[in-house]
Amino acid sequence: MKGAAFLLLLGLPQAGLAEGARLDLDCRTVTRCNAAGACAPATGTTRFAIEPETLDQDGMGLFTLWQDDDAAQLAQGASRLGPFLWEPVAGTRTSLALSGEGSAVLIRQSAGTTAGPDTGAEIDLMTCEVTF
Repeated sequence: MKGAAFLLLLGLPQAGLAEGARLDLDCRTVTRCNAAGACAPATGTTRFAIEPETLDQDGMGLFTLWQDDDAAQLAQGASRLGPFLWEPVAGTRTSLALSGEGSAVLIRQSAGTTAGPDTGAEIDLMTCEVTF
């Protein structure tokens, strides 16, 4: 039933997720990959809460995003269901994309700073319970 509701929401650009609607994801990391492409099983949980702020008619715009107990972050979203992009600290970009009705991909990218060339990325493949 959740799968049908998720698919219905994908097809309802305005009615399903109006401004003020909240998207919650309770996720469990199952695989982590590094910038070299090496992947290994992983454990850990994370929770995301995402609320729309300013959206155009297609659902693209600004969102407030919380990850676990961290402070609220302003995120850009390509739609009401993502992908979402935010910068938790200077030089580090994070993106979150729903990859199915019960899965998501989290990408952390470090662009480095003038202090050093510390660049890289980590990718978490997660299973998630999604609620609207």
